[in-house]
Amino acid sequence: MAKVTLDGGPLSWILENPTSSIMLAGYGLGAAPLGFSESLLAHAYEAVRAVQIPMNVVILAAQLLCFLAFLRRRWLIGLTAFFDIIHIGIFLLSGALFLHWIILNSLIVAALTRMKESSFSTTAIVTGIVVTIFGDAVFYNARLGWYDSRQIRQAHFEALTKEGDWVRVAPSFFRDASYLLYARHFGYQEYRRESGHVPTSAWGQIGIRKVQPKSSEIASSNYEIMKLTNECAYPVEQPITPPDYDAARPAPFILGQHNRAVNLASSAVAVGYNFYPHHHYSMPFLHRAFEALEPGDIVAYRYLVDTVCLDVADGKVVRRVMTQTLGPRIDVRQ
Repeated sequence: MAKVTLDGGPLSWILENPTSSIMLAGYGLGAAPLGFSESLLAHAYEAVRAVQIPMNVVILAAQLLCFLAFLRRRWLIGLTAFFDIIHIGIFLLSGALFLHWIILNSLIVAALTRMKESSFSTTAIVTGIVVTIFGDAVFYNARLGWYDSRQIRQAHFEALTKEGDWVRVAPSFFRDASYLLYARHFGYQEYRRESGHVPTSAWGQIGIRKVQPKSSEIASSNYEIMKLTNECAYPVEQPITPPDYDAARPAPFILGQHNRAVNLASSAVAVGYNFYPHHHYSMPFLHRAFEALEPGDIVAYRYLVDTVCLDVADGKVVRRVMTQTLGPRIDVRQ
């Protein structure tokens, strides 16, 4: 329902949404498993983009008609397994790992295979259908309906080494706070005010939250923003001052994370941050420079917000920075 009620009309997500752009966003964030081969990811992106509309049709049809699966046990098994396949595909193509949903769906399939068709009473079937259709009015559901974009507002930290090199920090470094970093609300209300950057999430999502465009004259709806960003045509400011976030907040966040990393590194049982069950893993092969560092090698951090245009050309992913907000140096207390 979230997809068909987007402000561009009920067919806008199917026919016009650049769903394949999430692959470029995942690579730009360092989370894409296919990123071990940039040419492979580029060709996979071109292939997915070529079948984007029929893929959107199949996904939306499965979501809208999923309540019918309660009528037959085999339908319920098949559709639940289908959603797991979608989740696994999303992870392989972009890096977004829906681990808990995959486990839950797998348990549902395992349970259903041990049940008989007669196990479902009429009351159970009706309850399942009613809750699936109207449950959102009572319970919180993840809102999986937005527009995608390849013109994206991405934020990240960089670490300064003793040798004087700035290295991009892998989001997995933040362990339980890594998802908050991707979502950009880890302790302060970033992008909740008018911005000179493009109004998207770090994954290029438009409309998933109330993001404030800088002017209604540029675009008065999420649909219009999607149309502009699909061509990397949303106008941004250069430079952007003041920053559209509380500039004092990144410092306590990153210093707290750094101190935790130091303490964990010196503990008797040191568990690496890549072993944490992340929603978006930072692929180690895309963060080799940071993976090679120890906490003691880092002397300072800084916070950056970029508006980037992502594309594919000659078998490579092209990341063009359109504007940037560069935060101050945050020194580590040795």
